[in-house]
Amino acid sequence: MTRRWSRPDWQVAALTVSLGVTALVFDGALLAADDRPLLDGFGPLAWASALLVMFALTEGFAIHVRVRRGGHAMSITEIPMVIGLTMLNPLMVVLARTVGAAAGLAILRHQRGRKLAFNIAQISLQATVGIAVFGALGDPADGMNGPRDWLAAYAAMLAADLLAIILLTAVISLHDDPSEWRRLPSAMKGLGLVLIATSIALISAIAIQSSPYTVAILAVLYGVVHVAYRGYVRQSLGNEQVENLYAFTGVLDSSQDTDRLTRMVLEQVRDELRSSDVELILPPDATQPGMRIRLSGQGRIDQTMMYESAPDSWWGPAGAGELILLPADPSRTDGPVDAMAVPVPLGGEVTGVLLVTESLADIATFTAEHLRLLQAMANHAGVALANARLVDRLREEAVEKEHLALHDSLTGLPNRQHVYRLLDAALAAQPDTVTAVLLMDLDRFKEINDGLGHEVGDALLRVVGERLRDRLDGRGTVARLGGDEFAVLIQVTSPEDATALGGELARDLERPVHVDHLTLYARVSIGIALAPEHGRDSGTLLRRADVAMYAAKQARSGVRVYRASDDQNTPHRLALIGDLREAVDADRTLVVFQPKVDPATGTVVGAEALSRWEHPEHGFIAPDLFVPLAEHSGLIRPLTLHVLEIALRNCAVWRRTGHDLHVAVNLSPNTLSDDTLPEVITRLLAENGVPASALTLEITEGTLMADPDGGLVTLERLRRLGIKISIDDFGTGYSSLGRLRDLPIDEVKIDKSFVQKAAHDHHDQAFTRSIVQLGHALGLQVVAEGVEDEATYRHLAAIGCDVVQGYHVSRPLPVDEFTAWLRTTPAHRTAIGDLAVAQT
Repeated sequence: MTRRWSRPDWQVAALTVSLGVTALVFDGALLAADDRPLLDGFGPLAWASALLVMFALTEGFAIHVRVRRGGHAMSITEIPMVIGLTMLNPLMVVLARTVGAAAGLAILRHQRGRKLAFNIAQISLQATVGIAVFGALGDPADGMNGPRDWLAAYAAMLAADLLAIILLTAVISLHDDPSEWRRLPSAMKGLGLVLIATSIALISAIAIQSSPYTVAILAVLYGVVHVAYRGYVRQSLGNEQVENLYAFTGVLDSSQDTDRLTRMVLEQVRDELRSSDVELILPPDATQPGMRIRLSGQGRIDQTMMYESAPDSWWGPAGAGELILLPADPSRTDGPVDAMAVPVPLGGEVTGVLLVTESLADIATFTAEHLRLLQAMANHAGVALANARLVDRLREEAVEKEHLALHDSLTGLPNRQHVYRLLDAALAAQPDTVTAVLLMDLDRFKEINDGLGHEVGDALLRVVGERLRDRLDGRGTVARLGGDEFAVLIQVTSPEDATALGGELARDLERPVHVDHLTLYARVSIGIALAPEHGRDSGTLLRRADVAMYAAKQARSGVRVYRASDDQNTPHRLALIGDLREAVDADRTLVVFQPKVDPATGTVVGAEALSRWEHPEHGFIAPDLFVPLAEHSGLIRPLTLHVLEIALRNCAVWRRTGHDLHVAVNLSPNTLSDDTLPEVITRLLAENGVPASALTLEITEGTLMADPDGGLVTLERLRRLGIKISIDDFGTGYSSLGRLRDLPIDEVKIDKSFVQKAAHDHHDQAFTRSIVQLGHALGLQVVAEGVEDEATYRHLAAIGCDVVQGYHVSRPLPVDEFTAWLRTTPAHRTAIGDLAVAQT
């Protein structure tokens, strides 16, 4: 029921009932307040009959003055009203006014249904209010014999017409346009004509009081005045229509946007033709469906797709060029009460239909004159809409061409040019946000393309694009840069998030791809560059992501974040290489030592020697930066020998002072390929008096993979000397646990990425436990690095890990500080964690 009363038709019906009830209540009050009889003899009856006819004629031949959606029915009903006020009982005047108006509206103006009911209720209340105002200000029983009665008549007629304007505005606001109230002041301009009609009425009433026979002369006068005024208003309306039509064409020329132009056409037609609803119907054609665009009285645009034309509907013939006029007929069930439809030429063979339905309350129904005006407006609108549709087509073609210029035709993804635009725009809009560029390249794609054909390669590329897009799910932008290169732009919170996303994408792309009867497996290398850390413009970020991608491909690491060491061509890098060369030649690099302890007893069993570089201008340079510089510039051998020499020299000192320690030194791939390395290490051991068993050389899995044959030969020679060999960062490379038995090693070192969360993450717990168990089964010692809290320390001790190192034990220390720390640290612990307590 609430939904029903929210509909405009029901609201207008409620307003109509309210007006009728209010009129009856006021009429009852008038009857009680006036002691004159309703009809007292033949004279009052004759006058009542004459007034009823006058009211019917004046209402039936009313002249309407429009104010956009609003309107005012101008008639000379003020004349019979004023005469009735002096001749009859007030209630009799209301009855004559109501019955006469109903007859004029129904018979002469052919109004029906809701429109007729509202107008009758409004006229009845209007008459009641006029009589009430006159009774309050004048003397109805005294006739029109003085200025007081004249002013009362003016006030009464103005009040009655003002009420009519307000009620008509209210019904249009409820049924059609809520903004109609803004035009109320404009509608009130017609009240000036009420004063003229009331003046004629007063003169007529005074004349009739002098001699009733003047009615005949006045009737002729009223007819002449009505005809003259009607002709004047018609001419004014005609001029206004011409001006409005001219303004309409000017409005159409001001816009070439189809949607905006369509709305303007519908609004202008609706207001000019005094309709409740207006529609523009565009027929379907071979390329696209049709459209039915409707503008309601409330100003709401509704669009409905039409996949078939509707030749059987009442407006169907208008599409073939016919003009359709349906006068008001409340009994019609197959269409609106009244309506018009005209063709709209849209160029070529395309013809739309413009139709209006449901005339407003201030006109009886649509006429042939309305139809001609609608046809003129449709012709102008057709030209403007045809031009706008042409402009839209050209605009769509331009947009399509721009899209093709900025997107890859195979996958539909943004291309390289578009990526530059998108990335620069993102960096400019959010300069402080971490933006990641992930650039990826399919490994061995050329083999697939050459061996299986370009169709299979294209299908693989499409699948890759779809998987990347599905994985991101709107969180970022996927692009194809060309060939088998793809890029992802996305905002992240940290480098770790970008690396984790890269791993997800790599795993997703490595799932089998089924193309026809083939099953393909794609492997991808991903390079990551982050803004603003690695660059603040699209060119720099994409170049550095490309550098990282090739580094990942070379190292077979899958995913790699850009490192300055990967980029071999930057001026800063070249300058650092020169400075590093000077530092290595002058022995200005620092060697620090990080303790290694047995977690079960707390015994300090050794130390790892690490190289550090304090640049005189740039300060501390991270090992991740300068060690790769040393590898690529040929400085890694002297740098490694320097670390070996310092490590063995200090190991000898510590062992002479009672600390039976071993030292560990990292070997790079380039160093491991040096055939003279075993002889050099043998000489250093002898010079410092350190047994070979006190030296551990750490190599990464990637080092072995870089030169597996040559690396194994060198390792075998070193191991025969009694030197221990350790696999560093175990778990991050390519080796499997089962392959450990085939390598000439003595120790595995679990990478810190698996150790740091081992106390809380059950996956890392299972991983570390498995390595410890298998390492022990193979007779290997197991070391864990990156131990940073007590819980991790206890977990590793509990699963039997042999040695641990990390910040929880101690940070890497210069040799003097390490020696001091060693003197203050007891050689043995009886409880797990005492070492950490001592450090705290």
